[in-house]
Amino acid sequence: MSKLLLYIFVCCFLFPGNILFAQEGTRTASTDNKTSELSGKIMIIPFEPKLYLSEIDMKINEQTKWKFDQIRENFRHQLDAQLKLKLQSVGTVLSFYSDSAKTWKDLMYTYKSTGLSPDLLDKPTDASVVNKKQTGIKDGEVHVEMSNDKKFMNTKITDKELLNYLTTKYKSDYFVFINELDILSVPDSYDLSTDSYKREVAVHYSIIDKSGKTLNAGLFSARFSSKENNPKKIIALCFSPIAASISAKLSDILIRNPAITNKK
Repeated sequence: MSKLLLYIFVCCFLFPGNILFAQEGTRTASTDNKTSELSGKIMIIPFEPKLYLSEIDMKINEQTKWKFDQIRENFRHQLDAQLKLKLQSVGTVLSFYSDSAKTWKDLMYTYKSTGLSPDLLDKPTDASVVNKKQTGIKDGEVHVEMSNDKKFMNTKITDKELLNYLTTKYKSDYFVFINELDILSVPDSYDLSTDSYKREVAVHYSIIDKSGKTLNAGLFSARFSSKENNPKKIIALCFSPIAASISAKLSDILIRNPAITNKK
């Protein structure tokens, strides 16, 4: 027993890093350069930085003094964070954004292996038709824009090996692609009584399963006042309810289609 205690003391004193590594568990990559144990039933693919359209960055810069790249990356990060938070109620979640240092090459491979196509919002997907009404969220004014000429950007898989690679490496069954983020002014929304107009955050998304089948795709949007230029408040007003709507969409699909959930 005394030899065992001596051995433990020497290990802790001389090699504290090894003890810490053991305590950190699966979030730490292995030292032999094998694939890290990052995994998640649902994988979030953040939008490419070039797919960010905004008309409010100058106003945000006046308030925060942030540069354009900082503003864009803040919104990209926070949208991903809100999605990860909301999707946790559906299943374990892996974010390519939060683990970008470990998965950067795979994220670049994903971008190169996919394309975007403008599709009509009322066009049926492989599994269902995009809902024409979104209910249950009023304060953030979340709604789905539906009309014969309204389009959204939809993900198309161009490399058939992509999903098999991601599924094998990260154990993911569902992929939530964020295709584009728009923050634009709403035409003809000026309110004389408040001397303000409406702006709209629009998130284009696609939900694809590991076989490559599009379960749902569309656009969720939320509006806020032109007098609001605080990024934190914009995120709370718009990003959070939009993320909740996308999460609810995936949850509803899995509940209504148990065969999808149980498919191996």
